[in-house]
Amino acid sequence: MVKILFNTILGVILIFIWSRFVNLGEIASNLSKVNIYYLIPVFFFMLLSPVIRAVRLKIFLSEIKKIKLLDLIFLNGAAQILNFFIPVRAGEILKGVYLNTTYNLPLGKSVIWIFIDRFVDFLAVLLLASILFFVVPTTLNMTFVTVISILLVFSLILSYLIVRRVSAARKLFNFLRSFLIIKSIKIYFDRFTTFILESFSILNRHPKDLGLMMGVTVLAYAADAAIWYFTFVALGVNQSFVKMYLGQLLSALTYLVPAAPGYVGSAEASGLLILSGVFGIEPNFASAMTVLFHVLSAIFVLIFGLISIYFLKINLGVVWKKVFKQKSDPL
Repeated sequence: MVKILFNTILGVILIFIWSRFVNLGEIASNLSKVNIYYLIPVFFFMLLSPVIRAVRLKIFLSEIKKIKLLDLIFLNGAAQILNFFIPVRAGEILKGVYLNTTYNLPLGKSVIWIFIDRFVDFLAVLLLASILFFVVPTTLNMTFVTVISILLVFSLILSYLIVRRVSAARKLFNFLRSFLIIKSIKIYFDRFTTFILESFSILNRHPKDLGLMMGVTVLAYAADAAIWYFTFVALGVNQSFVKMYLGQLLSALTYLVPAAPGYVGSAEASGLLILSGVFGIEPNFASAMTVLFHVLSAIFVLIFGLISIYFLKINLGVVWKKVFKQKSDPL
């Protein structure tokens, strides 16, 4: 609750800051020109995106358990509505709890596997962004591109050690353990690192599977880019699809920053930063697109999320009881 309250206050602050950089009257004027026919492909790609990511999750978990694709599609929908209105990673936890209660997978590992699945997203974002920065003109300097590239290399090396060179990873963890002084902390550190090594073993797969997961992730971000592309078209302006693709990658990185419930303030601030600050799109028009996208997202997430919760027969009370019980014994 404290974190949600903090995020809410942060959202209010971001809305205030955002409003200082834009003209609300011009934003309203731009929104009044929306062509509703182009909102049809927007909603189509909003649905396609979680479907594609459900395919990746099915591939990801295929060697652990055969899970129905339709269950995973609706599971993504249920997770979306929780992440949207309770942005403290509640959706990822819900996925882990559902896999535990419905498919009898270990709760601790299920939650970790879901976060590892999102980690694949993170690697794809870094890789694709590093490439597209040399294709799409932006206002960012080479320092930012260098930081992204270094972060990518570091993440790939660490992932390789944990997945393919477990003994080397253990030596690294033992080295880091030597800096810990308190014995009880060392014990928890050992448990945690062992648990991580066991959980990440799910990525010790044939290169064909890993390549397939990465390829599906590329398609998922293409669907995300199409959402922004057609939202701009609905406002009467065409933007480069490749630019929108890079914009979605940068937007994914902003999810690492705390967000208010409903992403109020967070969406507007990040949209203005990316579309106007990075790509140089006129601020009021960029904000009109962001506001329209935000409203459409809220409508889609609410409808698809409620349908998903009903279809999966998810009892949110049971989910939270499982979560709190798990917190008392995380491993």
